[in-house]
Amino acid sequence: MHLKKFFATIKSQNKDERRPYLQGQNYNPYTGAPLSGIDPPAGYPQKSRIAAGLFGMLMGTFGVHNFYLGNTQRGLIQILVATLGAPLTCGLSTVAVWVWSLVEGVQILEGKIKMDANGIKLKD
Repeated sequence: MHLKKFFATIKSQNKDERRPYLQGQNYNPYTGAPLSGIDPPAGYPQKSRIAAGLFGMLMGTFGVHNFYLGNTQRGLIQILVATLGAPLTCGLSTVAVWVWSLVEGVQILEGKIKMDANGIKLKD
């Protein structure tokens, strides 16, 4: 009975009421990070958009751009699929990861990917 009441109150609340610090912003419901990115706090090393895009286009098969932006899980997936999947698929998995990283690199340079893994805006 208590769980039903608990879930009913959560459903009745607005998303912004559950996270008051994000009022009026579009945010990722899983991480709570704003979708548009936030300004970096003092002392935070802001990542370069150009460096991330070039990493994605030149060394993206090994997930370098994702490691640079802090997306370590995605970077590890790219490395594992490109290296371990290559013998099993006669290199097709490596080509697929290369295309995937090339698209991500172009998206970073175009500004469609605007922030790092912590939700901080990339600098130009």
